[in-house]
Amino acid sequence: MPIPLKVLWASPNTLLDTANGAALMVKECLKQLSQRGCNVMALGATVFVNAQGRALLQNKWQEIIAQEGKFIRYRDGALDHLLLVTRRTERRLMLSYEEQRWFDQYCQLLHQFKPDIVLFFDNSLITLVTASEARAQGIPVGVFLMHGKNRGSRWCRDVSLMITDTRATAEMYREREGYDLVPVGTFVDPLPVRADHHQRSHILFVNPIPQKGAMLVIQLAMALEKSRPDIRFEIVDTRGTWQGLLTRVSRQLGSPRTQLDNVRVTANTPDMKPSYGRARVLLVPSLWWESGPRVIVESLVNGIPVIGSRSGGIGEVAGKGGLLLDLPGEYFAEPYLRPFGQRELSSVKDLIIRVFDDQDFYAALVADAYAAHAENHDIERNANYLLRVLEEAVAKNKERDKP
Repeated sequence: MPIPLKVLWASPNTLLDTANGAALMVKECLKQLSQRGCNVMALGATVFVNAQGRALLQNKWQEIIAQEGKFIRYRDGALDHLLLVTRRTERRLMLSYEEQRWFDQYCQLLHQFKPDIVLFFDNSLITLVTASEARAQGIPVGVFLMHGKNRGSRWCRDVSLMITDTRATAEMYREREGYDLVPVGTFVDPLPVRADHHQRSHILFVNPIPQKGAMLVIQLAMALEKSRPDIRFEIVDTRGTWQGLLTRVSRQLGSPRTQLDNVRVTANTPDMKPSYGRARVLLVPSLWWESGPRVIVESLVNGIPVIGSRSGGIGEVAGKGGLLLDLPGEYFAEPYLRPFGQRELSSVKDLIIRVFDDQDFYAALVADAYAAHAENHDIERNANYLLRVLEEAVAKNKERDKP
């Protein structure tokens, strides 16, 4: 039998961040590798993209921050997380001595744990030296890229494997940067996200920020509040941005509001099953590059059809379970707060109304959503492929290092 791989995940950004889709994706990847016999360890820090992402640790947060400057262990199912407790939770505010402590622990793990491969996903000075140290010891390094922000070649000089979730992102980076990425698919365990019952009563929108198309969603909600108050929205406020954005956007539109009668706001939560149980359709009108939004996969698990933009891998991930919007290019520009014209607004509004009123049309969409998940997002198949990719990278590295 082959010797199980030893996999070390090393990134200050914790994989326990419920507000970070990339972290959730990687955590599931590592869990699947562990279930396939790999010896997996995750080295991180108490660094989150937003304070809302601490949901998993919230009950123990006061105990955790009392350990500032120390490493704590957290067991999450099959995964062991070793976390440096930092003074602040923002990555950009991590102190230099904290980075040094984290790096010293990483070097110690390289000697004690002796990983076959090191993986990470953020691009920063600390991860540059992380990759360099591993390569200096003959250990291959792999990076997960699930956004469109990385540029140049310096940051990845010591990286031997680049992994992504969708073909769309692989092709984008190949054309723009010349990177050779391996798309391994999505990683969503159906059991924790499959709702027990389906009301199919709300339009679901997750993470209301301008980049995700919040301007369009606010305009739709304000319009439907008047013409179809029976159609309700549920906003999952992953990062606590909804209230401020609604106030700002409604003022910009000339109709200041602090709340909308047809909108239900749900705080960030590690348990999305109730929200999926209420959802009739998922809106993903993103205006920046979306590699492979996991919220789409979680919706398809529940037979919830998707209405989304054509950004990045949205169409690829949604498959036949998605209806794609033809939004003009001028809306896909920072700060992503240009109000949508009446033509675009009316076309989306009419589609939503049909989703609620045309029962035959909707039943076909639901069947397509279930089919899209079965065809495109089998986690067992994807995990087996990821393991082969890692094994090949390790074997190739050993062959190259032979005298």
